[in-house]
Amino acid sequence: MSKHSVSHYQRLNGRRAFASHGHHRGHHHGRRWTRIFLILFLVLLVGAGLSGGYLYMTPAGRPSTDTTYIFVSPGSSYQELHAQLQKKLWLRFPRIFDQLATWKGLNAPQHPLRSGRYAIPRDYTMLEVIDLLQHGEQTPLTLTPLALRTNKELVDFLAQHLWVKADSIQALLQDSDLMRSYGATSVNFYAQAIRQPMTLAWDAPAKTLLDSIHSGYLRFWQGKRTEEASRLGLSPLEVTTLASIVESESSKPEEYRRIAGLYLNRLKKDIRLQSDPTVKYAVGDFSLKRIRGEHLRVVSPYNTYLVKGLPPSPIVLPRTGTIDSVLVAEHHDFLYMCAKEDFSGYHNFASTFAEHLANANRYQQVLNQRGIQ
Repeated sequence: MSKHSVSHYQRLNGRRAFASHGHHRGHHHGRRWTRIFLILFLVLLVGAGLSGGYLYMTPAGRPSTDTTYIFVSPGSSYQELHAQLQKKLWLRFPRIFDQLATWKGLNAPQHPLRSGRYAIPRDYTMLEVIDLLQHGEQTPLTLTPLALRTNKELVDFLAQHLWVKADSIQALLQDSDLMRSYGATSVNFYAQAIRQPMTLAWDAPAKTLLDSIHSGYLRFWQGKRTEEASRLGLSPLEVTTLASIVESESSKPEEYRRIAGLYLNRLKKDIRLQSDPTVKYAVGDFSLKRIRGEHLRVVSPYNTYLVKGLPPSPIVLPRTGTIDSVLVAEHHDFLYMCAKEDFSGYHNFASTFAEHLANANRYQQVLNQRGIQ
């Protein structure tokens, strides 16, 4: 082999060696850049997740410090959750949120979403939102029962504000054994819904809700109130029922103790209560302005013109203050009451029927003059 040939051969091999080395170096650089890109992407992802409220768009008219409530019903899918988050939080980067949710396992099929009501402050980061949802740190609701009149109204009230279905509550109310364990019946359980704030989990099942109502009832009546009811010769349910009549008779709380004393006098003397609000309840028309003869003849356990004693349940859920007024009712000899003819909302009280008849005639005359039917 000539010197020239050797030199050419060496140069050729050298170029091949260089080319081979360059190929490996290029492949190595490609993998390095891929890793760098992934690291940068993760940094961006985590940085976005750790960033504050600028990730959320603020709808016009809504302060930037608002708290948004997200409701996750049992069995909800991640897609349903994401749609709600996008609608309520107005995420600027929904895809990044999805990536973070995948990274944290929020949308893993093998891990169902935790149901509940979640309070999300405006300055929460995406990671904080995901962590809140993953750990099920829901915010309970505080509800105060209204002036409910029946079990159905209680059922509708709970179903309106909570996830629970009305049918599931109604079914429990028809369970006589369960009602007996509560010391109630399928007719009067709503009387245990004391008009005080109740703290309830939004996704609580029906039985848990009824347990909570009953527990609140027991707390309200423990100790002094039960002792005062016994002193009057009444059960807590009877006191609540009497309080419902008292509250329905007058809009003036300062009269409640006197009205309560009047009805207690009638109960002691075994005289029918003859309360007009109970007739309205029996008729089912609470808008009646005047009670007439046909109303008084309605056959119902709530018509105290026909039936002696208290009705079987409250005609309305009374305020706690009214219950307490009944427990410390005035001691007097009044047996009758009639609205004052000046329409002040107050009443004239009487001990004799003759005195009451005079009061009633004056009031009826004014009704006739004003054309009130």
